[in-house]
Amino acid sequence: MAISALLALLSGILYVLSFAPWDQAYLQWIAFIPLFYAVERLRPEQKSRKNIFALGFILSFLIGAGGFYWTIYATQQYGGLPYPASVALFLLFCIAGQLQVPIYLFLRENLRSHSKLKGRIMASALLLGLAYAGIEAFYPKLFKDTAGNAFYASSWVRQAADIGGPFFLTTLVLIVNELLFAASLYKKIKYLLATALLGALIASYGFYRNYQYADLKAQHAGDPVFRASLIQANIGDYLKVAAERGEISASAQVMNDYLNLSKRAMADQLKPDAIIWPETAYPAIFQKPLSGIEMQMETLLRGFTHDLKASLIFGGYDIDSKRMEYNSLFFYDPQTQTKQVYHKSVLLMFGETLPFAESFPEMKSWFPTMGFFGQGPGPQVYEVKNQSGQAFKFAPSICYEGLFTDHSVEGALKGADVLLNVTNDSWFGPDGEPYLHLALTRFRTIETRRPMIRATNTGFTVWIDPMGNQLKTTELFKPDILNAEVQNHFFPESPYLAMSRVFGGNWYVRLCELIALVALIVVLLERVRKNTENTERLSKL
Repeated sequence: MAISALLALLSGILYVLSFAPWDQAYLQWIAFIPLFYAVERLRPEQKSRKNIFALGFILSFLIGAGGFYWTIYATQQYGGLPYPASVALFLLFCIAGQLQVPIYLFLRENLRSHSKLKGRIMASALLLGLAYAGIEAFYPKLFKDTAGNAFYASSWVRQAADIGGPFFLTTLVLIVNELLFAASLYKKIKYLLATALLGALIASYGFYRNYQYADLKAQHAGDPVFRASLIQANIGDYLKVAAERGEISASAQVMNDYLNLSKRAMADQLKPDAIIWPETAYPAIFQKPLSGIEMQMETLLRGFTHDLKASLIFGGYDIDSKRMEYNSLFFYDPQTQTKQVYHKSVLLMFGETLPFAESFPEMKSWFPTMGFFGQGPGPQVYEVKNQSGQAFKFAPSICYEGLFTDHSVEGALKGADVLLNVTNDSWFGPDGEPYLHLALTRFRTIETRRPMIRATNTGFTVWIDPMGNQLKTTELFKPDILNAEVQNHFFPESPYLAMSRVFGGNWYVRLCELIALVALIVVLLERVRKNTENTERLSKL
């Protein structure tokens, strides 16, 4: 059992190293093999549910510990928790956050011995790959990460995400691991050949998509562009909180930092069509000031926009007639003095909301630094014109919403040309989270085949093309201006979008969840059948 535990530990190390910021994505193709051997080498009397769960738990714990260690810092900064409480919460996250692995091992062990699948390695590999993706998608994860996300920087492999998102890549990862394990265990070349064929198909698809985009890009080189200047002001946590609490000097400094960078952007020879500030950059409720300092901030903003020859898109706060506040994104046209406002709809649990917080309002007093926001209506599309009058349609997402495939897919289906994400990652520190957050978000461009511009407070501010390539990226924790040029959508509709029109934006994970459910039912029925046969056999003795 000790050697099996070490093999499971090795799987955990390989899995963690495949992700940002280490980015050894190729390790995903073999990361599960040591775990499979860990189970295989158990003697029959050791193959209890308890031992199989324990081996899977080792990998799941390491995924949490190695990939999300930064949550200790984040819960102190964002939730105001003391260090011991943050460590305790982190350990709880490691224990419960990735239990799809032991659940999968239980299913795998039973399916491989099922009378209908025993010896049918390739069919089992396909079924198990789909089932793992379904289990992982169904399992309640806070950050929606999956094994396929490791390939965010792989220009060929990631292109297959336009078929079924990163969970489709996860399916491929598990199929390859199962086939390579079978090739090693049974010493049969046909499983290696099947793996090579699958690899060739993945590479060919990636090559085709890259070639197709290069050709289309050349054809549309003369199309109108929308120029955006993304402002990364690098406002620290304490300064940001002080400004939101109405401290005069802090509010003035925040506004001046954004305004000075915006003026620099407008002085560029190629004038931007829009200035874009990140999430909650404007530390007050726009056009509904609640205090004298908020009125002063609005006066500063109006002074800047009075002669502004560009749209201003900025994160801030909004409030409704019931005094409910929203984390919002404003699309403001200084020429017509009109605004459009988007309210964030996917709220970060334990950061912007709590379970049952509305039913038990006293819970809010337990977390004084946490925001409790209203929930917006969902994905929307907003039209903004460039200096020449051409209209471009933007599908906005605020921070956490960028992790959700269906959110961006729905925006694309509503006619968006560009994905616009605004984020504030300052609470999460310099290690781990900014890299992981960007890695997970990049897949939205591939699924929808739309470009993305992403404005952040402290980085990474980035311009991403429809192939998932980062064309420009800022440094972390450094004030900067990123200038991006995007065009109206010209890429053919992705298979993912085509299927989403019929079955909805989460169609692939729903399919995998259904397959996993059917597989679990089959396993349970098989166990019932065997127990019944054993009972009947004993009764005849």
